[in-house]
Amino acid sequence: MFWSQAREQFEEIVSWLDSDSICGLEYSQIESKLLENGYELLRRLLKTKIF
Repeated sequence: MFWSQAREQFEEIVSWLDSDSICGLEYSQIESKLLENGYELLRRLLKTKIF
């Protein structure tokens, strides 16, 4: 429960990568979305650690 927000973000990233919605996207588009969601995951991990 303590890490639930970070875990939720991680699961969203994995689900998105596993879905058909990335089919047809360019590598750079996938990378850009991963960077955006990855930073959010890191932010949530840091927030959980600090608070």
